[in-house]
Amino acid sequence: MNSTSRIAPVPVKALATLLLLFGLVALVGSLFLWGQGFILQFPAGVDYSFPVTDILVNAPACLVAAVGLWKSRRYGYIASQFVAGLFMYASVEIFVKAAQGTLPAGPEIIIPQTVAVVIALVLVFYLWRIQSLFR
Repeated sequence: MNSTSRIAPVPVKALATLLLLFGLVALVGSLFLWGQGFILQFPAGVDYSFPVTDILVNAPACLVAAVGLWKSRRYGYIASQFVAGLFMYASVEIFVKAAQGTLPAGPEIIIPQTVAVVIALVLVFYLWRIQSLFR
């Protein structure tokens, strides 16, 4: 085996898979404005801030982190920490909007954001302990 090749532990590969799925869902979901129409048809009365942020920031960051974690690269660790911060920020904003009543507080909103918070916490605390694996 080549001395420069690395094998990511199974929990890291699981996190990479989750980030890949989150990135793809963010990309596809945002292209269709989470069920409100196609983003390039500019439906009236739709807030574009979250979909555009998902397309330009969230999805690419998740995909870069997923690839980097899978390959045990340092950029994967760094990108995963960025994604964790992004997940926390977006989740808090969504929880506040739901609490204020400006966003529906149904399980289709609350459950994915709660999962995002849990993944963010795992990305920070678990990967911090094993960050030396990422070179």
